[in-house]
Amino acid sequence: MITVEPFNAPDDIPKTVVRTLNQGSSPMSMDFHPVQQSLLLVGTNVGDIALLEVGSREPLVLRNFKVWDLGACSMPFQAALVKDPGVSVNRVIWSPDGALFGVAYSRHIVQIYSYHGGEEVRNHLEIDAHVGGVNDLAFSHPNKQLCVITCGDDKTIKVWDAATGARQYTFEGHEAPVYSVCPHYKENIQFFFSAALGGKIKAWLYDNLGSRVDYDAPGRWCTTMAYSADGTRLFSCGTSKDGESSIVEWNENDGAVKRTYQGFRKRSLGVVQFDTTKNRFLAAGDDFSIKFWDMDNVQLLTTVDAEGGLPPSPRIRFNKDGSLLAVSANENGIKVLANGDGIHLLRTLENSSLYDASRTSEAMAKPTINPISATAAAATSAWD
Repeated sequence: MITVEPFNAPDDIPKTVVRTLNQGSSPMSMDFHPVQQSLLLVGTNVGDIALLEVGSREPLVLRNFKVWDLGACSMPFQAALVKDPGVSVNRVIWSPDGALFGVAYSRHIVQIYSYHGGEEVRNHLEIDAHVGGVNDLAFSHPNKQLCVITCGDDKTIKVWDAATGARQYTFEGHEAPVYSVCPHYKENIQFFFSAALGGKIKAWLYDNLGSRVDYDAPGRWCTTMAYSADGTRLFSCGTSKDGESSIVEWNENDGAVKRTYQGFRKRSLGVVQFDTTKNRFLAAGDDFSIKFWDMDNVQLLTTVDAEGGLPPSPRIRFNKDGSLLAVSANENGIKVLANGDGIHLLRTLENSSLYDASRTSEAMAKPTINPISATAAAATSAWD
């Protein structure tokens, strides 16, 4: 007789609000550092980026949008910026080891930064990547070399050397702006999926032989793809022009939809964003809340409203071990939800921060200050 353990989903899911943060503009994309799991990278609707240490509640780095070398950018981009300098962040993402992070902007360019711990962030690469918006970017390792994949409004996907910025491949074949990319590998074969605004999904190897598969995503509009943490299961989440949203699991072998998850609002009020964690859960921001599914059950598992104040389609991101979940909130806010492990992680960080602060105070014989606050202030003034 097989013993089935009771399913204890609510304890595993980050549902307790432990932090409410604000960095001045509306979050568009977020990503937790792969090693320092309480370090949150944020890109906003006015092109700003921020590094927030969730444990200490303090911003380590705040940086406003700026083109590093306008003269090296294409003339169409230069002219467009003069007419309208407004830029939004479409995607922020860390490299697998957390030494770099990339920012895809709504106008032409990608910026790659190197991260050296604390508040030390340096400009690494600026690439005039696409004509129009850069809709997504991802890091990958074809030929054991770190690369950056970008996709854009010009219907192309491009692969760049992450060290030099040299372009290595250009992939053409989509008939609409490319909305997202999702790199993966199996048995040493490196490949990636791309999804265009018409809902067309293609898969590519790192060669010039064209796409290998051609799927149609449910909803046929804005679609993103993600694998489970162990890389064995493929999911996509899409929202149609009419606001119909769906998460599905794919059978990679034949391009068929294996499962369709239930529970979305009949008409989503924006593009739904989703994430996966622990090879167990799916989450999506929909209907002023976060909705959770068990990967093996199409019925909605639970809904969390994060004590209210969420937008219609909040943006969400798990940290690597699934103990923290960042969600965008109204009035430029970010709420961080935690499960038991996440609460323990933040308490440990908080205690070590207070200990460091008291040691600083004793050494200087001055009132206690939080050194992280001081470094954040210094970083902010240094970057202005």
